[in-house]
Amino acid sequence: MAEFRYEAIDHKGKITTGRFCAELISEVESWLTAKGLSPLNIEASTGTDDVDTDRNQSGPTIMERVRGVTLDDRILLCRQVATMLKAGVTILRTLRIMAEQVSNTVLRQILTETSAAIESGSGLSDALASYPAVFNQLFINVIQVGEESGSLDRSFDYLATLFENEKDIKERIKAATRYPKIVISAIFIAIFILMSFVVPKFATLFANARVELPLPTRVLISVSGFFSAYYPAILIFLAGTYGLYRFALNYESFVLVRDRLLLITPVFGDLSVKIYMSRFCRVFSVLTLSGINIIRTLQLSATAIENLIILNALHQVRADVEEGLDIQAAMNKFDLFPPMVVQMVAVGEESGQLDSMMAKVADYFDAETNYTIKNISTLIEPFLLLFLGIMVAFIALSIFLPMWNIMNVMRG
Repeated sequence: MAEFRYEAIDHKGKITTGRFCAELISEVESWLTAKGLSPLNIEASTGTDDVDTDRNQSGPTIMERVRGVTLDDRILLCRQVATMLKAGVTILRTLRIMAEQVSNTVLRQILTETSAAIESGSGLSDALASYPAVFNQLFINVIQVGEESGSLDRSFDYLATLFENEKDIKERIKAATRYPKIVISAIFIAIFILMSFVVPKFATLFANARVELPLPTRVLISVSGFFSAYYPAILIFLAGTYGLYRFALNYESFVLVRDRLLLITPVFGDLSVKIYMSRFCRVFSVLTLSGINIIRTLQLSATAIENLIILNALHQVRADVEEGLDIQAAMNKFDLFPPMVVQMVAVGEESGQLDSMMAKVADYFDAETNYTIKNISTLIEPFLLLFLGIMVAFIALSIFLPMWNIMNVMRG
């Protein structure tokens, strides 16, 4: 059996700490729940508490600053804050407890500074807005709604669920694209080896044979020679292109072009629309359920969208609704919104159950997203095979055609 350290909270908001021997963390959780306690943190006792304390009191390391606050950090923060708020702990005390508890020193510093700001009279959403690199506009808006409606615990619960869904989607996409990435990497490594080592040897052989080379062979040898002669310049060019791309992201016109291209990209364009529609509808449902008026709900829900093309369309929808148009009619002006969304919005407006309808649409697009991600490899595979086939055929013809000519010359 192992010894675990735990920190838990009771229904009165009292924090309890202690140790418990068990085989698994789940056994500790069950034991705490049976005692009427909600676990905040459970970890194996390592006998290095003093070392951990010294580390926790120090500032962020260079690696922690580079890593920043991860998605896992945000999920854990939101879940634990929601648990403490439900137990009746004030937000100020909650943040102080979390500042002592979190292992990420960057997040600990933010929570400490946020606690000080709240103690000085600032609101939670205003204090968190000082860290846009960690808490995006959607996060701030949801917290602000929670402050106004007196349901901060629900806001943090919702954000935790949102982050968990985002993490799940990212992990699914990584898993689904692992095989295509391996294949593409192998292709480029093979091309590099051929161009750097194999083709130059054949080029020397063909030059000594003094035979007329077919067009594919001349192209292949020229490309190989270019790479061999200018590979440092090529590397500099690629690095410069990436730097230029990062710089261009500061210009809205460039971002608009990039986002428009993303939406028409096979497979990934359709997947992006499904993910964004799910986010938008989910946030819309939560905000409507919280009693926020439609105009503000549209404004806040739009912050869940990262694609500038869709975002601009939603801003126009909100402007049209402000002028008296129905949401369904405003959305119908754009081809970006799937018919499913527009139809369910129309039904929701007519029945007065817009919140539940949008929740159903979000569920539908969640299921569609999962289905698409599962089939990414199947959808990409034909393109990979086509590309691989063309490359193999071109290289094979480039090498074997002149060899055939050499053999004919030797026979003749």
